[in-house]
Amino acid sequence: MLPAVRSFVAGVRAIYGRVSDMEDRLTQIKPLLEKLLMDKSLDELSQSWPFRNDPSRGYVENLLFYEDPDYGFVLNSLMKKPGESTAVHDHAHTWTLYGVLRGSERVDRFKRTDDGARKGKAILEPLDDHTVKPGYIDFVRPYEIHVEHAGAEPVVGVIFRSHRVGGFFQNFYDLESGKIRKTKGPTQIPHELG
Repeated sequence: MLPAVRSFVAGVRAIYGRVSDMEDRLTQIKPLLEKLLMDKSLDELSQSWPFRNDPSRGYVENLLFYEDPDYGFVLNSLMKKPGESTAVHDHAHTWTLYGVLRGSERVDRFKRTDDGARKGKAILEPLDDHTVKPGYIDFVRPYEIHVEHAGAEPVVGVIFRSHRVGGFFQNFYDLESGKIRKTKGPTQIPHELG
């Protein structure tokens, strides 16, 4: 494991050991992820990471670098080709810090405005949008609805998650029809870091 990643993991484990509130944990982890994103060795390694998503078929994968045996948090990556977008989605109960290592993209956030009475349907309204560039970290709380659109360059995200996704259902939203589709989210592909 890269020294910078080993240091990040040790720092996160220390925070988990002394802080129980998830909001406070992620607030303290964010500067550690900022430091990791500045590591030149990580940037060099990322040049060889594979782009294997196929959004047209609904297939997305994350490279899984680390899963903590005691606390369950993970460090992984999401790679996007130029112009590639995610589905409009949430991360279910998972807390996420999404850091951009390379490239830039626009993140659109939505708020749900219906009362949830229509099963399998939601009414979403735009909440805000912002452009994210290398070094930026997006703090995504549980059930926050968003979509990411890669710009003209490939995007490499390095992600801290409170839980490994892929083993529980997340919500994908269709903006036009309002339909909610349950999915297990990105496939997790173990990948060694150095």
